[in-house]
Amino acid sequence: MQENENTPMEESSEENIGENIEETENGNAVQESGNEPPVQESSEDSDVSEDDTESTEDEPRQRRKISLFSFWIAAVSLVVATVMITFTVCTTMYRRKLATVTKDDGAGDGIHLDPSLDFSDGDGYIFGLIKQFMDFYSFEEIDHDLMRASAIKAFVAATGDRYAYYYTAEELEAQRLAAQGQNEGIGINIIEAEAEINGATVKCMQIVNVTRNSPAEKFGLLSGDLIYGVGIGESMEPVDTMGYEMALVKLVGKKGTTAEFTVKRPNNNGYETIECRIVRETVTEDSVLHRVHSSDPTVGIVKVIGFDLTTPTQFSLAMDDLISKGCTKFVFDMRYNPGGDALSVKAVLSYFLKEGDVVMRTKYKSGAEEFEKVGVSSYNGAYAGCSVSAADIGKYKKDNFQYTVLCNESTASAGELFTATFRDYNIGKTVGTKTFGKGSMQTMYDLSQFGYEGALKLTVAKYFSGANGGYNDGYDGVGITPDVVEELDEALAGKNIYTITDEEDNQLAKALDCFTK
Repeated sequence: MQENENTPMEESSEENIGENIEETENGNAVQESGNEPPVQESSEDSDVSEDDTESTEDEPRQRRKISLFSFWIAAVSLVVATVMITFTVCTTMYRRKLATVTKDDGAGDGIHLDPSLDFSDGDGYIFGLIKQFMDFYSFEEIDHDLMRASAIKAFVAATGDRYAYYYTAEELEAQRLAAQGQNEGIGINIIEAEAEINGATVKCMQIVNVTRNSPAEKFGLLSGDLIYGVGIGESMEPVDTMGYEMALVKLVGKKGTTAEFTVKRPNNNGYETIECRIVRETVTEDSVLHRVHSSDPTVGIVKVIGFDLTTPTQFSLAMDDLISKGCTKFVFDMRYNPGGDALSVKAVLSYFLKEGDVVMRTKYKSGAEEFEKVGVSSYNGAYAGCSVSAADIGKYKKDNFQYTVLCNESTASAGELFTATFRDYNIGKTVGTKTFGKGSMQTMYDLSQFGYEGALKLTVAKYFSGANGGYNDGYDGVGITPDVVEELDEALAGKNIYTITDEEDNQLAKALDCFTK
């Protein structure tokens, strides 16, 4: 950058000096030749006096003095310009020499760097420079793949987009399998959360669901438990220090490996600390659970754990089974639902809306808006379960059916969209506590087309429920306040949600109160 900026300026300065010198010398020659007093012929008629003659003779001398002064100024300027050019050239040569010094014998006197690295390219050069220092001088063995992935992750995390993330090829594959309801892990769903622990507000992970018959359930983990740190004992690193996404990376792993992390469980005295060592297994997750209410056979309860690509099919099967058993009142339990795929929740909502209804209004950075509407759609492959036929549209919107939706502070993303849609379209009352507040959309960009492994996830838009009502300001960062606010009884706070009975679940009881008799 310095060479490119200074060199043209210096060359221009030198040219101007040369032109000035040439003009001054030529001008003096003309003056000395053309202005010299003419030889006077003796004539009585001559009007030239002695004083006039002396004045005329002094004029060339004065001009010669002025020209000499200009010459010295120009000469000094030329010397200064020459020094500056020499300094710039020498500095550049020295810097280039630094980039081509041969590797030393270990004493630290010489560094072998790639001369093709451009010193002016801050982002690109610095990574290559540090890599070579690590290769030549680090006592530790360097895992270049880990270095590269960690650097990219940190780069993306610094954007300020709390949901932006770089996935390695392995993480991308795990994400794909999880979306299809397949997973290798311990069987928990988590969300980012904050908690006041030991008088300080810290970031952590909240367990919002424990899969039935999973390693996590067998160990005794509960919904509401907080993952405070990855590792146990002295090796534990707090989530607040390492960040949510990096902690998530270290929690996932292959079947047969052991997940080690530290949990804080809320109790009456603050928090109980639990050190967890759980062997990962293949976990087949049910995204939808259903049952008939234990004391009212007309009420069917459908719990949606998350919206993956299997959810529309599982949801439809659950509803058909409950209807066949005589249920006409339905509670859709979205508590601890962290969200999921947009096409999945759109398909499920299509069962309760009519063709042309707007499921979701999306607003992008450019200001452009898109409207996702209910309609026939067909998908292949993994997304086949999200297809919607003409018969699917509005199939559960019956005049004799009644609905309520349960939500809480761990209801997020697609779970919130489901809740908002039922409220905004007046399909059913919402009951519980204020939701998490994630109304933003992320898109995954596959980097393989550019020659790199993995994928980049970025927040690309904010979304809103589709109803034309008073709720179109969105709920990102705000949450959804339900129609009927009902806190869960404190006595139930430490219980696994699967072990809470219908009779003791006060939020469920409040939902049933919303049904007309």
